[in-house]
Amino acid sequence: MYRHRASRFRILHPSLGLSRWQRLQQRSGIALLLLAGLVTAAMLIAAPRYYLMDQLNNARQAYMEAHWVDFEAVERHWKSLPSLHTLHRGDEPDVRRFLADQPLVVALLDRFEGRRLWIREGERLVPPQDPALAQQYLGWMAHAEVAQRFEWNPPREQDPDFGKVATVVLLSDRWLVIKRWRPGSPEVERELEAALAPNRALRMGLIRETDFDRDDLKRQPWGAEPNLQADPFRLATLPLGTTTKTNAFGDGWNLGGVGFDAQQKTFRKNLKRQYWTVSGIAALVGVAILLGLWLRHRTRRRAVLDGDRLASMTHSLKTPLAILKFRCDSLRLGRLSPERADEELLKISEEVDHLTTIIETGLRVIRGGGASGPRGQATQAWLQEVAEDLRPGFEMEGRPLDLSLAPDAGHAPLPSLRSAVLTLLENALAHGKGRVTLETWRARRRLCIQVSDEGGGLAPDQLKSLGKPFQRLRESGKEGFLREGQGLGLSLLVQVAEQEGWGLTFASAPGEGFSALLEIPAA
Repeated sequence: MYRHRASRFRILHPSLGLSRWQRLQQRSGIALLLLAGLVTAAMLIAAPRYYLMDQLNNARQAYMEAHWVDFEAVERHWKSLPSLHTLHRGDEPDVRRFLADQPLVVALLDRFEGRRLWIREGERLVPPQDPALAQQYLGWMAHAEVAQRFEWNPPREQDPDFGKVATVVLLSDRWLVIKRWRPGSPEVERELEAALAPNRALRMGLIRETDFDRDDLKRQPWGAEPNLQADPFRLATLPLGTTTKTNAFGDGWNLGGVGFDAQQKTFRKNLKRQYWTVSGIAALVGVAILLGLWLRHRTRRRAVLDGDRLASMTHSLKTPLAILKFRCDSLRLGRLSPERADEELLKISEEVDHLTTIIETGLRVIRGGGASGPRGQATQAWLQEVAEDLRPGFEMEGRPLDLSLAPDAGHAPLPSLRSAVLTLLENALAHGKGRVTLETWRARRRLCIQVSDEGGGLAPDQLKSLGKPFQRLRESGKEGFLREGQGLGLSLLVQVAEQEGWGLTFASAPGEGFSALLEIPAA
């Protein structure tokens, strides 16, 4: 025969009820609750980070708006042309003043007087000493004149220092001027001092667009305070600062500015305080959400349990009411002798007491979640009395009911055990065929109660479906159900067995009948 274990036997502590693990198993929505908790935790962890990034972006935008004038001043000074009238020796006072104001000028050419090239040497202009350098500068100036552009930047193929030094060729009616920005040089420091005077509110520098994605950038000594220059590492990583893309310095260069160290420290402190404030609020929101989910899950679970308990109590009343109706019909039709009628009236009184106990126990469980009934000894005589309550129903169906009860007793909540035994006997009467046998025996620390019949039996897949609520058996190839009912009897029995820690096993095979084995603690 095939066997299906619907509930595993276990010993429950009388004061603790179900174990912690069993209570956890009964919460059908625990997996969903944990998943919701994980998703909520991930969102709340990410929320402060998104807030931090948003604050940084807003701070950079505000910093750019506050210091846009400084960025324009540096770019304007970079593109300014000389105010020279004549150039003969290269060391005239006018030339020295011009070179002092324009520290990044490296070469100059007068377009009208002989087109002579002058190279900067300190604070004066001299004729070129390096033919290759002179040829390079003259080539740049020629391209600028052909392009007829006020400012012209040498392309990659014409500038051997492309990407390391920013270069511009400025064109006017008379002069051609070459300026070169070499990051870290003293000339750049003097350029920033002149451009940012008199209010030096930030530190500035040039950074390549590709430097933002580099991991090998390092702090440079020339990029630290008190210098006004900021190296690419500081421009890319300091939080209080911003960069802007400009074509004035050539392809790929960005002009950036950052705050001084004291400003950076204050900004970091405020940003950290805001981050932890938002994290605290996110944590409180997360706790509130999880508490709400838990309370919702608990409420729904309580509603389901109350519904199951009410259905269990209602189903438990079905058999006693049927017995009462049968006995009342027997008395009403006068089919019994006076002595037998008195016995039936006494049994009716006992049945009414039993119904009262079932209702009181059910209401107590639904209201307070208390025990399923008073515990007692399930003796041989008690089990026989329970079975005898259904004997009239077997007699009406012409079905024999055999009892083979051992003298051993069990310990269980008697109202629940009575409902369980009646459910198994009623199931055998309604769905089985032939002889029904109720037998008991002791196996170690448990009392085994088995109800079996001689019906047609069940297939393995049908056997596994037993105990599922509202699921009834169908016959292959035919419409409708094999038996009437709602499929609640055995499903409620499985729930009671799980709650009480009883073992419940179904066994059957086609043509070999059906048996249900209930295991309760032995007395």
